[in-house]
Amino acid sequence: MTQQPDATRPPRPPAPPQPAGPGRTLPRAALPAVLLLACLAGIAAIMAGLLAVLSPATTTLEPAQEVTVVNAGGGGHLPPTVGPGGPGAPLTQAAPTAPPPSPAALPVPPVTTARSVRPVRIAIPDLGVSAPLMRLGVQRTGEIEVPPLSRRNLAGWYRHGPVPGELGPAVILGHVNNRQGAAVFARLREIRRGQKIYVTRSDGVVAEFTVDGVEQVSKKTFPTERVYGNTTVAALRLITCGGVYDRKRHGYSDNIIVYATLSNTKAA
Repeated sequence: MTQQPDATRPPRPPAPPQPAGPGRTLPRAALPAVLLLACLAGIAAIMAGLLAVLSPATTTLEPAQEVTVVNAGGGGHLPPTVGPGGPGAPLTQAAPTAPPPSPAALPVPPVTTARSVRPVRIAIPDLGVSAPLMRLGVQRTGEIEVPPLSRRNLAGWYRHGPVPGELGPAVILGHVNNRQGAAVFARLREIRRGQKIYVTRSDGVVAEFTVDGVEQVSKKTFPTERVYGNTTVAALRLITCGGVYDRKRHGYSDNIIVYATLSNTKAA
C-alpha cells in the first residue's frame, strides 16, 4: 500500500539526478532539462499530498430519517377551549370536544318566558351594533334560514331555539356584508370576552349577556354540539361568516361564533 504524504509538513525533496550510465556523465547541455523535470516532480508530490488530506474519507452513509408533520394545524393541535377574542388574539377553532367557554360574569337565573314572547332588537355598544331582529326557521336543506341580503342592518333569531334569556342557547345570525358594503355583523370578529350584548324582547325585558369567548371555525367542521347543545344557564350564540370568500360559490369558508351568558336583566 502506498502511503500518501502528510500535508502538515513538506514532502521529502526528490533525489538528485543519477549518472546516465556506468562511467558516463550527462552532457552539460542536458543538465537544465534534468533540473526542470526534478522541480516538476517535487511540485506533483506536494499536490498529491494536499489532495490526499483534503479529500473526504470514504464512509458509509446511513439513509436520512423521514420526518412527517402530522396534522399540522388540524384537530390534534386545536386548543382545548374557545379563545377570548379581541385585538391581537387569533380566532382559532377549539377542539371538537371542547365545551363552551366558561362564563366571564356571574350568570343570573333564566327568565320565565311566555310562548308569544320573541326578541325584537339586538345591541352591541362596543361594535356600534343596533339592529332589529326577524324570526328565522329552517330551509328545506335542513340549514337555518338567514336574513335577506338586501337588508344590511338586520339580524335574525332562530325561532326553534330558546328566546334570549330563557334556559339554553339562543341563536342569532347576521351577515358580515352584502353588495352594498358592511352588514350588521361586519365587526363581530372584533368582539372580546367581557363585552356586553343586549337583546330587547317583546315583553319589555332587556336581556344583558356577557361575552365568554369567540372562535372562527370551518363550515366543514362546524361545532354543532358546542353551539346548540344543552346548557345549565341562559346562553346566547351570535353567528356570522368569516374566512376566505369563494367567488364561485358566493360564500365564505368559515363562521365566526360568539358565546355569551346571561348576566343581567332589566326593563326596557
